[in-house]
Amino acid sequence: MEAIAVKSQAGNRIRLKWELFQSTTNIELIASRFEGLFIDFRSNAKCSSIIFTHQKNTSLDEIIASLYELFEVKLKQIELSLPAANVICGSNKSCSRCEIKEVSKISWRTKLIEFGVLSGYALYIFIKETVLGVALATSPFSLTAIVALVAAIPLLKESLDDIQEGKFTLQTFMGGTLILAVFFGEVTAAFEIIYILRGGMLLEEYIATRSKDEIHKLVELDIQKVYVLQDDVEIEMDIEDIQLGDIVVSRSGEKIPVDGYIQKGSAEINEAVINGRSEPEFKQSGDEVFAGTICEKGRIYTKVTGVGNSTYISRTMKEVEANLALKSNSELEADKLASRLLKLGSVLTVGTFVLTGSFINAFAVMIVMSCPCATVLAASTAISAGISNGAKNGILIKGGDALESVSRAEVFCFDKTGTLTTGKPIVTDILLSEGIKKEELIEYAAIAEYRNSHPIARSIVAYAQEHKIEIDQCTLSEVIPGFGVKAKIDDETILVGNKSLFSKYKISTKEYKSQIAAFLNDGKTVVLVAKEKKLLGVMAFTHEVRPKTREMIQSLRKQGVKHIVLLTGDEEKVASSFASSFSESKEEGNSGFDEVYANQTPHGKAQVIEELKKNYNNVVMVGDGVNDTFAMSKADVAISFAAGGSEAAIAVSDIAITHSHPEDVSYLYTLSKKSLEVVNQNYWLGTGTNLTGVAFASVGLLSPVAAGAIHIGHTVGIMANSSRLAYSS
Repeated sequence: MEAIAVKSQAGNRIRLKWELFQSTTNIELIASRFEGLFIDFRSNAKCSSIIFTHQKNTSLDEIIASLYELFEVKLKQIELSLPAANVICGSNKSCSRCEIKEVSKISWRTKLIEFGVLSGYALYIFIKETVLGVALATSPFSLTAIVALVAAIPLLKESLDDIQEGKFTLQTFMGGTLILAVFFGEVTAAFEIIYILRGGMLLEEYIATRSKDEIHKLVELDIQKVYVLQDDVEIEMDIEDIQLGDIVVSRSGEKIPVDGYIQKGSAEINEAVINGRSEPEFKQSGDEVFAGTICEKGRIYTKVTGVGNSTYISRTMKEVEANLALKSNSELEADKLASRLLKLGSVLTVGTFVLTGSFINAFAVMIVMSCPCATVLAASTAISAGISNGAKNGILIKGGDALESVSRAEVFCFDKTGTLTTGKPIVTDILLSEGIKKEELIEYAAIAEYRNSHPIARSIVAYAQEHKIEIDQCTLSEVIPGFGVKAKIDDETILVGNKSLFSKYKISTKEYKSQIAAFLNDGKTVVLVAKEKKLLGVMAFTHEVRPKTREMIQSLRKQGVKHIVLLTGDEEKVASSFASSFSESKEEGNSGFDEVYANQTPHGKAQVIEELKKNYNNVVMVGDGVNDTFAMSKADVAISFAAGGSEAAIAVSDIAITHSHPEDVSYLYTLSKKSLEVVNQNYWLGTGTNLTGVAFASVGLLSPVAAGAIHIGHTVGIMANSSRLAYSS
């Protein structure tokens, strides 16, 4: 057993970690024993930790010695009240220091190795029988039979559990078929059944596990240390030690680690992760801030109202994961289909035996129906080919259900910032005061903004560089959070910022009042430039729309999408102006958005999705940020723009478009339709050969070996048909 570890110490506030702190009984014993010594005390059993503030007249060494003494008997017995093997972090993955991992009977690595061994043996069978023409041993004690049975242990255990519970399931049917196949010498057929099953289970587990792990990584926020204000001194502490009511300090460029209200200071906060808005928001004393947002400029002192699992972002991600656990309509239909196949296979097998009296005939029918390869491969190979085609074109599709559902969708919902726009502001208009040249205005603005990291500032500098205007990089400037910048050029004061900044310095903007109002109504950002309290001009900015966005929307509508929606956290004017730009120059009917929802929070977006699902079949949500993830989890299909998108959106999404090209959305829709067409073709091919096989087997014209050969015929025909999709463009 490991010794007590001191994880953090700030004055007389301590955090200790020890295996014995996992037990509730032990925690209660500590609280009772040290009641008079501890000023405050709390525990985190899942992370094996206790956090306390002790009286100053007692040293930490004395406390640790007392803890060892308290549990002396248990230490000698090496016996915990709560066995370590049963302690699972569960949903508390956000504990960055927790070293206790979930206990799994078989690790992922072991399963992967096992499937690799099975794949190697499958290659051995192929080479021996097909290439070398050597027959395999087929007795129940042959190597192939033993390999098949060992590989089938998980299936056989599940079948046994079902039988004990009085259930007859597909697992029971397949397990029974596999044992009979081995017993009657059809060992190759038995191996084929278990190989296909293990491969499918492995892929399903991989997709589910990876998605959940990525969500848990996001909730950790990658923050290990924070600064807390205690007695007017900033003390570095572990994030696990933060308590409600503490004052956490956040500076420029830092990610805010907690939910809370600003007690002192002000800053420009980038809240795109929460509300999707492209511009930072100026916040000051009394305003609420959230974990995961970024303090771009300034310093704030935040009183903690939520930390760890209780933060807004963590609660949102928990809801996302809960929605991911729900089965889709396609999965429910697949369950029904499996049940029907089970009943059909049982009826055909028993019926053949009753009508013909031949066990061999009945067994051949059972071999044909035991592993419905026609049904499985018809969809899986076509969908796999579609997924491969998508990957080749930078579209990562996480599952077949998602690919199938895209072209069945009647509604497509789009986030704006970062999805349909690049998030990069571009100059659209410049108004000049009398006697001022355009180059002069741009030069002053660029010099003042050169050291500012705000997106608008970067765009001004880039605009000046594009026009080959030299920028004095040595000029000192002062960023005024929420307003703009102030700089000195040749002893003259330059102001670059919003209308509030000019009101503060009592600079008149009346001559451009109507133009500024028009810009704002069009959803543009307005920046004013002045020198020595004289207005030089006005610059208007809008966010760059991704190329071919209009063509993508028109393509979806032409292919059958009934309703196209814009969901954004931007203000009403900005959202309406953006949407209206897609309704101009209509060719046939409506080429823009049918509905616009502005000022939407993550929960607001999710509610819109749920309402749309009541009126339409299959709703697709396309987004790129954490603020989109809750809505994405509610949608039938979630598509993320991965280039520059958040890890959460990528993890939650069913499909990730790696290049973030809007035209890839319409390509994906077309690919989905083609994939479903190939699936239907494969169903006709596979079902036809299956029915033919059952007919011949039932009258004795198909041996069990030939029944196994039918599976090969399925595979060759279906794979050949599906491969066309993989290489199409």
